[in-house]
Amino acid sequence: MIRAGDFLHACLERGYRFYTGTPCSYLKPIINFVIDHKAARFVNAANEGDAVALACGAVMAGNRSIVMFQNSGLGNAIKPLTSLAYTFRIPLLLIVTLRAEPSGPKDEPQHELMGRITTSLLETLRIGWSYFPANSTDAIEPVLERADAFMADKSLPYALVMRKGDVESCDLKTEDVKSSLLPPMRHEEASRSLCKARPTRHQSLRVIQAVSAKRTAVIATTGFTGRELCSLRDRDNQLYMVGSMGCAISIGTGIALHKPGLKVIVIDGDGALLMRTGALAMTSLCAPGNLIHILLDNEVHESTGGQQTLSGHVSFPMIARALGFTQVFSTDGLDDFKNCLTQSMTEQGPVFIHLKTRPGVPADLGRPSVAPVQVKERFMAYLETFQSEEVYG
Repeated sequence: MIRAGDFLHACLERGYRFYTGTPCSYLKPIINFVIDHKAARFVNAANEGDAVALACGAVMAGNRSIVMFQNSGLGNAIKPLTSLAYTFRIPLLLIVTLRAEPSGPKDEPQHELMGRITTSLLETLRIGWSYFPANSTDAIEPVLERADAFMADKSLPYALVMRKGDVESCDLKTEDVKSSLLPPMRHEEASRSLCKARPTRHQSLRVIQAVSAKRTAVIATTGFTGRELCSLRDRDNQLYMVGSMGCAISIGTGIALHKPGLKVIVIDGDGALLMRTGALAMTSLCAPGNLIHILLDNEVHESTGGQQTLSGHVSFPMIARALGFTQVFSTDGLDDFKNCLTQSMTEQGPVFIHLKTRPGVPADLGRPSVAPVQVKERFMAYLETFQSEEVYG
């Protein structure tokens, strides 16, 4: 058993200052110590997959990151670990607890299967791993050295598998700040046009490229959005998601938190946002003032054949308001959209802009000719030209 402070100080010396994840009783000492430490920051994510995506954004913005969660949550994280961290080759240090270890203490029945397959699942995901250094403080450095060497060589995540009792208890000293209830809210939907009169995604993306300034990073959700954005004009400041459906807003939040001198625009789709709506709560809590979240809502899963999403029965602006966004716009007109976006570029956010669009894809739409890893590398080089924010005290 080691002390949380000994482990975290070693991590801080190696540049790990951004921490995110979801709580587990095994992780309690580590999370409590990070929350209390002025040189580190912990963001409590809505789920494990959002934590991975948030940390990926932080890493692309130049900040080494640690993601912590229970092994039962590894299932929630598989998609961004495989289609985001693996595809774009983003190294993350994971701390995954080992509930229901076969040779360990008795645990709840819901952990039984994951306890048996955790380490083999990590290997299947191409994630290197070691057991958490619990025997002595002398074991901390060699394990971290092994993790850093793997991530430097493979540009992939590495996991420390934590067993029960690996870390001494550590009480939380920081007082919990209770939020007051949100005031009564009302939002009138501004969608008045028939579907065929609404703008296309292509027209909307043209507006975004025309309005977005040089000091802007643009993250486009997976599917036709990224492909169309690239076909209009391929830029170094644009990241085209491939897979990781629903993770665009978390990536954008991770970048926006660490690059305050940069306006970050996230272009999302209705199906993707419905898949990970809880990420909006995390973004609102982090409150990056330089973030603009644009939802292009055509009410269909267009890249898979045009099947309907559930968005026709959902008020996204009301959800954004209820989750804490103070600036929310909705429209189905291209001119109104351009005015909203132009206004948002000079105002404090986070901003949520909901644009109803009509389905439709340009004929002979191609795919980006640049490989995902190359897109990430040039995007990171662009981000590196902007100073990072000191967000840790």
